[in-house]
Amino acid sequence: MIKLKFLPARFGDCIWMEYGDGQDVNRILIDGGTAGTRHDIRAVIEGLPENDRHFELMVVTHIDKDHIAGILKLLEENDLGFKVRDFWYNGFKHLTKVEEVIDEDDEDFGAKQGEHLTQAILKHGISWNGDFNHKAVVVDSDVLPKVTLPGGMELTLLSPTPELLEELKPKWVKEVTKANMVPGGVSPVEEEEEEDEDEVFGQEIPDVDALAQTPFHEDHSEANGSSIAFLATFKSKSILFCGDAFPSQLVKALNIIDPNHKIDIDLMKVSHHASSHNTSPELLEKINCSNYIISTNGSTFKHPKADTISRIIKTSRAGTRLIFNYKSSINEVWGVNSLKSTHNYEAVYPEAGKDGIEIEL
Repeated sequence: MIKLKFLPARFGDCIWMEYGDGQDVNRILIDGGTAGTRHDIRAVIEGLPENDRHFELMVVTHIDKDHIAGILKLLEENDLGFKVRDFWYNGFKHLTKVEEVIDEDDEDFGAKQGEHLTQAILKHGISWNGDFNHKAVVVDSDVLPKVTLPGGMELTLLSPTPELLEELKPKWVKEVTKANMVPGGVSPVEEEEEEDEDEVFGQEIPDVDALAQTPFHEDHSEANGSSIAFLATFKSKSILFCGDAFPSQLVKALNIIDPNHKIDIDLMKVSHHASSHNTSPELLEKINCSNYIISTNGSTFKHPKADTISRIIKTSRAGTRLIFNYKSSINEVWGVNSLKSTHNYEAVYPEAGKDGIEIEL
């Protein structure tokens, strides 16, 4: 049994996964969405019996606010009310080499939240990167690290590399120094307002064939490059959790698994909310997959992008399912019957009046 809940994480990711034999249930939480997502996570936790509120693993893939803020708010509470076997997160101490500080502003970058998350982990005495001997969660050679969790879930790490973490460090130093904080030091916790959803705008019927042929240009954001990504395998099922990772690194890692064949995947969490720059044709050609989940409400950055969805449709097999954890004026066009029948795919949205979606494999 594998059950996944893609919680309503606004324009971010928050993935609750359960696996087991139906009686003994194990849990993983991957990312926490924006700050307001904390309430959705807490509601699911409080729906469990008090003696069953535990996670085999929590993961913050990287420090962008739409991935870190909800878990940070959860861990800043004095009484967690749950236990965590291990917490994967690359903090400042895991960024191994100082580079020249770059002159770039990115209001979605979350180094300050990264420092506060470090404090929260230490405050509650949670095991931090214990599966990696408390060092960085990285792919540091041509052998991909593998971790088998209690209950038999195997995770194969695909990203990041030490070099990608190094590229993040100057930007981290710049932001926390600007906030009068000490990188890697103890800093006062500041209150932040929880984000409201931005207005979104409708889309015209896309030309799938033309969009799928548009040139691809890879993401170069340091934060996204540092993203933890892994292949999760349980029994005969496998899920590709991409975080916001670079597709070139994912392809490189998947080629280590099998350089000569495609990798069979039951579900892919599409990288960076189906932005234009994180799902390359090469990545899509490297996998056999029929289920693609896109996590975003479409606000702020107007994801998913039509070129990425078009590449998925044209590359994947007939009957492929596009799964969305919101229905928005950005993504509802993919449910148009003429598009679905022409290109032979399905579009799956939450039930009417609800956000977030559950999947069972």
